[in-house]
Amino acid sequence: MISEVTHWIMESMRAHGQLAVFIGVMIEQVIVPIPSPMIIMGAGAILILPGLSIPSAFLQILWVIVLPGTVASTLGSFIGYTISYYGGKALVVRFQRFLGVDWDEIGNLEKRFQGRKEALSIFLARAIPVFPISLVSIFAGLLRIPVKPFTLYTFLGSIFRCFFLAFVGWWIGSTYEKVATRLDSAGNNRIDHHAGGDGRDPGLPLSQAQEEKATLI
Repeated sequence: MISEVTHWIMESMRAHGQLAVFIGVMIEQVIVPIPSPMIIMGAGAILILPGLSIPSAFLQILWVIVLPGTVASTLGSFIGYTISYYGGKALVVRFQRFLGVDWDEIGNLEKRFQGRKEALSIFLARAIPVFPISLVSIFAGLLRIPVKPFTLYTFLGSIFRCFFLAFVGWWIGSTYEKVATRLDSAGNNRIDHHAGGDGRDPGLPLSQAQEEKATLI
């Protein structure tokens, strides 16, 4: 089913351009098994003509892909953010299959960004193409990051992410599917490996200060 949905999104892009990019990124936020780089890289390969000069390609990427992709990515991020912000750990664990994450990954992400400013962490995690998008949103909700900075840094980080992925998709052309799948796998593996071997109990919650932020209202 996932391959059928992805194929439908790609075919829609050929017919509807920007609108299909927006819809595709929104669907990607809901249907977690779709590799997160796939839609934007596919848009770069499909919507931007291969013979363009780099400056011309940059302009088209910004208008045709980055604008609708960034808006959709920001709006879609509120799904995980809202669930974790208002429901805390209990609701995240309950919906973890729908969200495509588990509590171990949340703890690993915490260790990865420990000691950094929360807003900077959101921006970096959104901007880095290999980071799972839903995981970042859930992490921000658990930390009770206010909605305004969450929205701002999610939007800014998504601009870099969308531009990079769209440019790579345009540059490599028809091989984007393999590269997108590898990027998605690399992101999941790096998070799983980051806290590996430290003897940490997988069931442990966030650090005490952050656990207080994640307590149910």
